[in-house]
Amino acid sequence: MNKQHLLLAAILAACTTLTACLDSSAVDDFAKVSAQAATLFPAVAAIPYNSCVAIEKNTQLANVTEFNPNFSFDQTAIASACKAPQETTERLTKTYAVLTAYVTALDKLAGGKPPTYDTNIKGAVAAIPGLSSTQQTAATNLTSLIADLVDKHYRQREAAKAIHQAQPWVHELSVMLKDQLPLLVNQRLNNELDSLGSLYRDAARFRVKNDPNKPPIEVTDPILVTAAFADKKVTVQQEKDAIAAFEAIFVKIDQGQTALDNSREKLFDKSTIQQLFQTASDIKNDVDAVESAFKPSAGTAPKK
Repeated sequence: MNKQHLLLAAILAACTTLTACLDSSAVDDFAKVSAQAATLFPAVAAIPYNSCVAIEKNTQLANVTEFNPNFSFDQTAIASACKAPQETTERLTKTYAVLTAYVTALDKLAGGKPPTYDTNIKGAVAAIPGLSSTQQTAATNLTSLIADLVDKHYRQREAAKAIHQAQPWVHELSVMLKDQLPLLVNQRLNNELDSLGSLYRDAARFRVKNDPNKPPIEVTDPILVTAAFADKKVTVQQEKDAIAAFEAIFVKIDQGQTALDNSREKLFDKSTIQQLFQTASDIKNDVDAVESAFKPSAGTAPKK
């Protein structure tokens, strides 16, 4: 039995009545793992933009037929081609920041501490690109609720009210993140791999004629090209694993919020604590999966 399960057992043993369980540790764990995931998310949200840049660079490189010491990438063309994925990255990152701010503020409120928030979040929400009207309303209303927790001096007894108000907005945004994150990203990663494969195949066949009377000289080692492509495939798979882990995280955040809403009048009863602890444990496992996905593959390490 791990430490978390031991802690859960101890809390459940102490909670013999609904009123005996005024302990926010489950909410606290839920908030902490959600915030921990948020620190990793920008790297995952940047995948569509980084992948687009890679595709555009591969396309420009494919047009190079001879060594050119003055070659440089056309950054204007890259910026134009990758404007949409850049907005996707910004949309996902800023939306998750709103969810994180809410969960963090709720954690303080539920624990009897004065909630705080970054006042810059209001301006950031107004500038989130590409949200539907429903999603924009959810983000705006959730941000206003966070501000109210602070500005209107909500107290612990009002946590249930805040949770119920936030329920439809948290659901809307968490579902949007879960659905949009993999929607174009995985396809873009596949396109990136296809463009790289095409480029590498051309590179492997590349020939230079120093003397028209002699056979062409192969200047690219196909073995090295194949090895480089194999490494890239590993990186792409790791990025897909990270995306899949975050899909699960957003589902769990939605489920955790729903658990809170369903038991909002008895926030710290046995069932709520148990479900929140399980949710936090699941998110922690997914956070670990994201961290592992961004580490070098174990298969590339030399054996001792």
